[in-house]
Amino acid sequence: MNQKERSKILIIDSEDRNVELLESILISEHDIIRSSSGNEGLQKAIDNEPDLILLDNMIKDIAAHEICRILKNNESTKLIPIVIIATPDKKDEKIKSLEEGADDFVNKPVSHLEISTRVKALLKIKRLQDKVIKERNQASRYLDVIGSIIIILDKDSNIDFANKKACNLLGWKKEDILGKSLADFFPEDTKDIQKKELFQILEGKRELPEFHELLLLTKNSDGTTEKRLILWHDVILKDEEGKIIGMIRSGEDNTERANMEEELTKANEKLRLSHKMKDEFLANINHELRTPLISIKGFSELLYNERLGELNEHQKKTMKTVVHNSERLRHLIESLFYVSDMQNETIKYTFSLIDLKEMLESITASMLSNIEHKGIEFKKEIPETLPIVKGNSKYIESVLIHLLDNAIKFTPAGETVSVSSSEENGIVHIIVRDSGPGIPNDILCQFCTDIPEDASESDICCTNRDYGLIICKKIISAHKGDMGIDTKTGNGTEIHVRLPAFENEKTISE
Repeated sequence: MNQKERSKILIIDSEDRNVELLESILISEHDIIRSSSGNEGLQKAIDNEPDLILLDNMIKDIAAHEICRILKNNESTKLIPIVIIATPDKKDEKIKSLEEGADDFVNKPVSHLEISTRVKALLKIKRLQDKVIKERNQASRYLDVIGSIIIILDKDSNIDFANKKACNLLGWKKEDILGKSLADFFPEDTKDIQKKELFQILEGKRELPEFHELLLLTKNSDGTTEKRLILWHDVILKDEEGKIIGMIRSGEDNTERANMEEELTKANEKLRLSHKMKDEFLANINHELRTPLISIKGFSELLYNERLGELNEHQKKTMKTVVHNSERLRHLIESLFYVSDMQNETIKYTFSLIDLKEMLESITASMLSNIEHKGIEFKKEIPETLPIVKGNSKYIESVLIHLLDNAIKFTPAGETVSVSSSEENGIVHIIVRDSGPGIPNDILCQFCTDIPEDASESDICCTNRDYGLIICKKIISAHKGDMGIDTKTGNGTEIHVRLPAFENEKTISE
């Protein structure tokens, strides 16, 4: 036999000749540990954990049955087979030893064949037992590291097994949980109904749900208790005759998710009320802003057109700036309400035929005073004719004003802003160029990504420049066109707007 496979046998006997006899029979296949007293034998059994113990029932310092009792009640030695070497006239001691857990006995005088056969049989059982325990412990370790809560119940709802996660959740040690009824961990206010449902399942009187949420009462490290919501999946255990013998419950702690859902529900309600207040505020401010602005714009145009008297050159130039800025303010207000309508999905476009050449000429002419005031060079390349497009005149005009206004705003004095337009294959192409610092990558990447219709303001860029660009992109997309940006940090920006001519209405792929 291979040295690694040799078993350890502890012989506890006060008589040397008995020990030597047993050793001579077994030494060829087993390693022998000798002890001449009961107390010494107990210590060697604990220290060495032998595979089998041969115990003489005439040991002097402590009764053999007492040794059996101590070893069988010790966690580390309770599974070691004990064979009593019995004296025929000491029948009572032999019986007591068997009652205290001894596994077998051999009468004196010892037969070579009998002791060899008994030892071999018990060692075989011990090896099988060790294998089962090893596999059980391995399975238990797997269940301990698994991500789910695992509890095994018997048919009376008592806990036969609880993995590490289950113990941690409940706040009890494993040895304190085993044997308890699962109902002991139900909260008092739901215990009766949960207990009734559990026993109905174990008695086969209730259909087993695939998944169900139940509350457990758990203990915290400070001794306080709290309710945890567990999502369970149950598997019924049956014997060979189909009778229910227990249940495996695997679960996930859904308490945090449930709390989060509750918080989200409250937050959504607050958000709904906030949106309602915002909409009411915007509806009110719409009137409050538009009414004085109409008066400002109207009187400014009357003054500029000298309907209320002649103006000198300086006054004329000043009033032109006022008219332009009032128009600019009107477009900003329109953008504000466009954002609100966009988020509420209440935008309505009224389409008509638009002369883009005429619109571009009018817009650039209205901005010349602002360009001159800032001291920048302006270039315009607009052909004599451009195809007619179909769209909402107010919104298309707002886009072009915003793009040109941005270009002027971000271009330093002495640099150049340009507007050009062309037509190719039924597509009108407008380019607004500036000599500004360019658009940062973090803003550009947000602009280039499709923005969801339900995106909040925190999801969309929030600076004036990029938020306005997103509005412009939305408007152009609604007109079956597209809008793109070509920018380099420090080298200016080109914004391209493409719209289908009236005779070529189709969506343009970006």
